[in-house]
Amino acid sequence: MKKQIVFLIKVMNGGGAERVVSLLSKAFADAGKRVTLILTHQSLSEAELSAVDKRIEVISLPDEINKGTTVSQKPKLIMLWARLVGKLRIKHGAEKSSILKYCSRNYKHVKWLRNYFRKNKNTTAVAFLYDSIFMTLLTTGKNNKVVISERGDPCQSLLSKTTMAFMKNKFKDADKIVFQSPDVKEWYEQNIGVSGTVIFNPVKPDLPEAYNGERQKKIVNFCRISEEKNITLLVEAFTIFHNDYNDYDLYLIGNSFDDYSLKIEESIIKNKCSEYVHILPAKKDVHIFIREFSMFVSSSNHEGMSNSMLEAMAIGLPCVCTDCPAGGARAVIRDGENGLLVPIKDAEALAKAMKRIVEEEGLAEKLSRNAVKIREEQSLDKIIEKWTEIIDD
Repeated sequence: MKKQIVFLIKVMNGGGAERVVSLLSKAFADAGKRVTLILTHQSLSEAELSAVDKRIEVISLPDEINKGTTVSQKPKLIMLWARLVGKLRIKHGAEKSSILKYCSRNYKHVKWLRNYFRKNKNTTAVAFLYDSIFMTLLTTGKNNKVVISERGDPCQSLLSKTTMAFMKNKFKDADKIVFQSPDVKEWYEQNIGVSGTVIFNPVKPDLPEAYNGERQKKIVNFCRISEEKNITLLVEAFTIFHNDYNDYDLYLIGNSFDDYSLKIEESIIKNKCSEYVHILPAKKDVHIFIREFSMFVSSSNHEGMSNSMLEAMAIGLPCVCTDCPAGGARAVIRDGENGLLVPIKDAEALAKAMKRIVEEEGLAEKLSRNAVKIREEQSLDKIIEKWTEIIDD
């Protein structure tokens, strides 16, 4: 029987982690593995699965648990026990109480997954993002290998008692942990006492070639539109830039999954830049569309390793990125060599870096020429080889 690998992720909405899962799952299917993808928090009808290889079985945990109608008193009993543990003066009682409360709130999910892994022994579970990681750590057994990979800024975890409880009590149970950047690895070593391996995101393999001609006077950010991307800062910075270079336009490309798009529209109105700031939905041919643009600019407050940044570099766009936690940009951008790094939440610094690319002779060409080397440095083959070592070890 083929060795089975099960990828677990909250949702498939076209974000960075989802793209990595799509690429990795296909690569392991190509290698002859039996690959399954479990969505822990999304129905199949709501998932964006166009990038998932047809050979891969996709299971929706919400769909599966909704098939059953059995009412159990166990969630209530677990919650009562959690409250009791929280009140008892035992070591790590508050943290254990948080984990028990999570089990109670997600009882059906945990029960279904536990049965699944009991039936599928000698399976390697690879979990991305916190909730999927939590459920995997709660449900896998001694016959399952567990690999976990959180993708964001771990400092944000300090805001959640439940997340910190899992980190301190359960992360050590994982067989392997994969980090996106050296900064994240160092944080976990110092704050949680666990170590692991740094594996960068792979560069999408089917990107168009870099463009070497005269560039269009257009600036772009393409991403999943959300609060941490701080697009309003980019609008502000571009307005400053536009005061000196009024023949440039800004393109914001991506889908929004919350109300943050309203804040962007308010920022555009406030900065009186609606004539030269364009908001477009996500495009399948985005890399061809932006290939001749002047630069890519990322204004994130925090994120792991931006796939948009990697793809922009790979097609030769000069890149300006905030040096945000958790160090994904800093891990691959050598400031002034293959891109420019600026402090977070600083519109003036962002605008100044954009101006440098326009004003400094030869800088744009230098950044572009060096940026495309990321295709080789983080090729899918190289990244898959590193993941294979982790999974097959």
